[in-house]
Amino acid sequence: MTTPVYYSCASSYDEAPLCKALRAVLEPVFKEYGSLEGKKILVKPNLLFSRRQDDPAAVHPAVIEALCRELLDAGAESVTLLENPGTQHVKAILKIMGLEEKLEKMGVAYDDFADYGEIKLPDQCRFRQLKIAREFENFDLVVDLAKAKTHAMMTLTLAVKNLFGLIDSADRLSWHLAVGSDFCRFADLLLDLYLTVKPGISIIDGIVGMEGNGPGSGTPTTSGFLAASTDALALDASVAALLGVPESAFILLRQAAQRHLPFTYENRGDIPEVAPFKLPDPPGMLNAWGVWLPPVFKKLLRNLAGSRPFLIPSGCISCGRCVQVCPPQSLKLKKVKGRDLPVFDLDNCIRCYCCQEHCPRGTIEVRPQILNKLLSSLVKLFRR
Repeated sequence: MTTPVYYSCASSYDEAPLCKALRAVLEPVFKEYGSLEGKKILVKPNLLFSRRQDDPAAVHPAVIEALCRELLDAGAESVTLLENPGTQHVKAILKIMGLEEKLEKMGVAYDDFADYGEIKLPDQCRFRQLKIAREFENFDLVVDLAKAKTHAMMTLTLAVKNLFGLIDSADRLSWHLAVGSDFCRFADLLLDLYLTVKPGISIIDGIVGMEGNGPGSGTPTTSGFLAASTDALALDASVAALLGVPESAFILLRQAAQRHLPFTYENRGDIPEVAPFKLPDPPGMLNAWGVWLPPVFKKLLRNLAGSRPFLIPSGCISCGRCVQVCPPQSLKLKKVKGRDLPVFDLDNCIRCYCCQEHCPRGTIEVRPQILNKLLSSLVKLFRR
């Protein structure tokens, strides 16, 4: 089965061109999904956290506002925005974005996810227990609103990865401990969320994306597109290809193929020409080969062949957020040359990169280690 993925081009977030571009992808998707008349709709945006109004780590506020308006104009009985940003409340982020009053005037409700519990999972799921935000079951339609950006652990954060926000902040730490160093298992977790929540409409904001040190501290890059589909996985496959990331380099798609989950797509609409994203360094793929090694060799490979989080002290503001979100508590604030700086316990670090994701100043980077650099140089040499 081939799923249509609709594209439109937009060079900025200015109201008129944005609304035109958004309408161009939503109208065919609305026809495929069916009538929205009288439906209660949940919008799950990628907010992560917000440090300024146009933060490229989050879906742009103009897209959120325009989407809510389009859903109401299409006949929705109600639109509710729910998210779990991790270290901030939704209300605080919307206020920074300048959206709080605008959404209230439209009658759009907003809040943090709060009702976490276990639910019945589809037979296709690999994890048999998931404690997630059950609020999505109270709505007729879930709209997944994601950002096009890189991710140090999963290569890209798109529509499927955006559903990780339905897991409670405290439980995210547990999941990172359980599967954070096994990237295929983490992809399986994301796919199980996709199969469970099954958003009816998914949209990706790629007008200004984030490349490099994503998902929280990368470089803004203008890609100039919006994309939408009735299937989040097919949408991710299409956008990944558009951004120059082949299926073989995108763990989520590799796992989906291994599980026989379909993601065949057909691009339609105004398909843009986009420069390939600059991707983060692979976070230690040698550790995910599944080859048995004595613990001492595994530790050696992990430290030499993997990647590691690296602090840039000059930009650190000693806020301690990285310490708060570290699942195995591998970070401690310690006095270094008279300053409180986070110090890594690399032997205990699981390379989940929560610290890098949540650093408000982008002063934690993921850097390859000695063997990674050597292998990379050898590959480049032999490819000449």
